[in-house]
Formats: sequence, structure tokens, C-alpha cells
Amino acid sequence: MAPTPAEHRAGRRLRAVAHTSGQTLPLVVVFMFSILVFAGLVIDFGNAYRVQKALQASADASATAGAGQLTMAYPPSSANATTAAGKYGSQSGGSNPIRGVPAGNVSQNVSVTCAPQAGYNCTNGYPNTVTVDETANVPTYLLKLLGFSTIQLKAYAQACSPCGGVPLDVMVVLDRTGSMSSNSKLSQAKAGINAFMKTMDPTLDDVGLAVLPPAPSTSQSCVDVDPYFNSTKRYPDGSQQYDGNGGTYSMGNAAYVLVPLSNSYATSTGNLNMSSSFMSTLNCVKAGGGTAYAEAIDAAYQELVKDGRAGTQKIIVFLSDGAANDAPTFMASTSPYRTNPCGQGVTSAGVAKAAKVLVYSIAYTADGDECDAAIGAKIGGTTVQWYGSSRWGTPETPSMPAETALEKIASPGSQYFYDLPNPTSLTGIFQQIASDITAGQSRIVQ
Repeated sequence: MAPTPAEHRAGRRLRAVAHTSGQTLPLVVVFMFSILVFAGLVIDFGNAYRVQKALQASADASATAGAGQLTMAYPPSSANATTAAGKYGSQSGGSNPIRGVPAGNVSQNVSVTCAPQAGYNCTNGYPNTVTVDETANVPTYLLKLLGFSTIQLKAYAQACSPCGGVPLDVMVVLDRTGSMSSNSKLSQAKAGINAFMKTMDPTLDDVGLAVLPPAPSTSQSCVDVDPYFNSTKRYPDGSQQYDGNGGTYSMGNAAYVLVPLSNSYATSTGNLNMSSSFMSTLNCVKAGGGTAYAEAIDAAYQELVKDGRAGTQKIIVFLSDGAANDAPTFMASTSPYRTNPCGQGVTSAGVAKAAKVLVYSIAYTADGDECDAAIGAKIGGTTVQWYGSSRWGTPETPSMPAETALEKIASPGSQYFYDLPNPTSLTGIFQQIASDITAGQSRIVQ
């Protein structure tokens, strides 16, 4: 029986729908694939962006930490810098893992080199720059369905320390008292200052020299100052004669600053001009006389004010091998310079520090020394008659050990005070101070 017209029309409609469905299915597949690709791009590349920022932060932290180690010891330790950089990485063993990225998928490469910066010329070839490269293979979520199991990301960072920086005005204050003549202490101190000067850049840094006790004048920088000090018995029972290392002096126009601030000390970094005023004076000064901190610190600070340049970091590097217990007789007997020699030294340093001068202090063989009032000082109606020693001397009030006074003279912070170094270690200490003052802070440069 032949189909009716209605059945014929219905069959045609069914065949049309089937044909249309066959054409639509590929379009649906393409559409779903496009959505999957788009979702993969959004999710996986969005995650990759997050990881990239974390990876860069890790590289920056690693480079900065590594560079910071380069001024913690002298000479700088490349091994310490590499270890510190590795500690802050995102790789296995690092302290900055990245969420969603296995530590094994992150690798780090650290190199420690010397890269000249403005104001830093890689003195002696010591390193100042840490470079960190980090690579992370980030697992994907949806893109893996398309055959992309990971996305590789890279981060690069470079940090320096020392980085150079602002020019320096530096006053070196040298204790050249009579006690410095023993055990080659003065020669060791001169060697340390010599090493310090080799790290200064004459195109940027001015350096001057002050001494204690003073010279009669700048034209007499190299004379023996012992004759200017009164010899007196150390103990009133006569059991020990005073040996010329202390007492009183009355040089009213004495020269504490023997060499004003200047850059003539070198022709270039590391190439000292031995005929310059600084180097020739340093080499010729003789040990003699007694110890008084304050006047030398006052004079060094005044020179920084008088001849220091605008826009520079002002610095005092102070070395003494014992307690302050001398003072000039032209001052009033009740002056703190005479009644409180160590305490006044701390006060004088405080004036400089309040003006943002950095003060480094070296307590050189000062162990056990105490701070006494100077001969001729009047304390509570009594005039001090004997020099030094708690047995007969008069402790200043408030009393303090020499080490304490020298620590208080320094700026706050462990890097500014060096306690009881061996004579042979002075060169390294002066080099470390030089490294510190040229460093500023480690900083990212790339």
C-alpha cells in the first residue's frame, strides 16, 4: 500500500532532521574543543602568571641574600654568598616553595662575580655581585589534555654589595700613645690603615688623619711628644716610676688633625701616593704621651664639618689601645674632659653621631683597663694627684671599663665596634670596615 501524502511529508521531514543532525555534530565538537582550549588558556596561563611572579620574588630574595653576605666577612666569601642565595630559592631545600609547583620542578643557578658599579671598582678583584637564574616547570591542568603537561618559566635577578654609592668623607683617628710602642702595636695599626686606604677611591672619597695625643703643630707632626707630658710617679709610695706614657700636657694650640680631608692619598683605587701628606704623616708619627679620647674626636668631627663636602657620608674610624685618663691642664680642673675622660669621649662621639656621622671604634688591647680622672682634676673638693690604676688613681664617675667606653663611642650596631682584636688582625678589621662603608646595602640591580 503506497504511503499517503501525509506520511510521505512526515518521512521527508525525518530525513531532513537526520541530515541536519549529521551536519551539526562536527560543529558541536569544534565548539567544545574551542571552549576546552580557551579554558586551558585561562586557567593554566593564569596559574603560570602567578607562578612567574612568585619565581621572580624568589630569585630577587636569593640574589639580595647572597649579596648581603659579601660584606659580612673580609675578604668576601663566594661560598657563603652562594649558600645564602640557595637558602631563599624555590628549589628543593629552599625556603620559598611555590604553591602548586613541586620543588623538584624548580632549578636554581647562582654565580658570584665582580661587576663594577658607580663608585665601586672591584678592589682587589673581590666579588660584589650575585646573579641568580631560576627555572620552573609548572604542571598544567587542562592543557595536558592537549599534550602540554608543563609550562616552563624563567626568572633572573642580580644584586650587588658593595654597590658603590655616595662619596665618603672619612676621618681616621689613631691612638699613638706611648703604650702603642709595645708589641709592634703602632706598626700593626699603621699597616691596617694602609690597607684601609687602598680600598678608598680618590675620585669619590676624601680622607683625613687625626691623632691622640696631639702634635705641638701640624709642622711638627713627626716629633716625639713625650717631652710635652709631665713625668710623675705612678704610685705615691714610689714603688714604680711613671714611664712617660701618661700624665698631663699643656699644648693649648696642639694639632689633633695632622692631615685635613683630601683625596691626594692615592692616584687611583689601590695605588697609594706614598709622598702624599696622609701617607707620609701616617708613616712618620711616633708613639708617645697619654690617652685622651674626647679632644681627638672633637677635632675629627670639626674637620668633617669644616672641610666635609655636601652630599657625602661622614665617617670617623677611631682606634685606641686603652683607657682615657689624661687631659690638658689648660682646661678647668672641674671640666669633664679632666674629671671624666672616657665619659667625655662618649659624649663627644655622641655629638658627631647626632649629626649622622657613622663612628667605627676599635678597642685595641683595652682588656681590663679602667677609666680614671686625669691628674689635676678636682672631684668633690679633692684634687687628683696620681695617674692611673685603681690602687692610687681616682676612677671617673660614673666609672666604666675602657672597653665599655669604646663600645659606646661607636655607632649602634655590631658592625661598628671591634672588641680586643689581636695585633695581627688589625689589617683585616680595617679592610672589613672599608668594605662596610663602601657597601651601603645590597640592592637588586637587574
